Amino acid sequence: MKIAGFVPLSLCDYPGHVAAVVFTQGCNFNCPFCHNAHLVPSDPQDGAGLLDGEEILATLAERQARLQGVVVTGGEPIIQKGLAPFLARVRGLGLKTKLDTNGASPELLKALLQQDLLNFVAMDIKAPWSKYDQLAGVRCNVEALRESIALIAASGVAHQFRTTRYDVLLDADDYDEIVRQVPEKSPHVWQEYRPVAKA
Repeated sequence: MKIAGFVPLSLCDYPGHVAAVVFTQGCNFNCPFCHNAHLVPSDPQDGAGLLDGEEILATLAERQARLQGVVVTGGEPIIQKGLAPFLARVRGLGLKTKLDTNGASPELLKALLQQDLLNFVAMDIKAPWSKYDQLAGVRCNVEALRESIALIAASGVAHQFRTTRYDVLLDADDYDEIVRQVPEKSPHVWQEYRPVAKA
């Protein structure tokens, strides 16, 4: 698994839990408002290196008494070939797992849910279906996104759907349409767009 970043303690990334955060490298979307744009390429840029997964697991083992969970985010974690074994080892430490995903790969998401490797799933709903390609920065399979939403909503696993308010490309009508795309009994949260300062 390509790991590009690690935060050993966070109080805001896993609702109600003290968690560590693992950032994976690579994403199948290229959103114009991405806060972690440096994680989009499949390999680190500008000479940045990847972190050792075994070392991170060792750190988690050392800190497990102070942690309740681990968040795996990105990038897009679900495209990582080593994600399932990593999650299994985190669960083996007695820690809960939270996955952040864009929902573009429902078959992979379904496998993780069937293996009981996820305690919490957060999926971004980026736009009304008619504008999804524009907001994701790539051609999207809307039916795959719908399938992921349905899987998550019916999974019995704690979850939330999230949308970043990107007023450059979205307006009030778009936001109303997004709300209608969220399953009735599923939580949905709005995130404010935070421009990334240029170096």
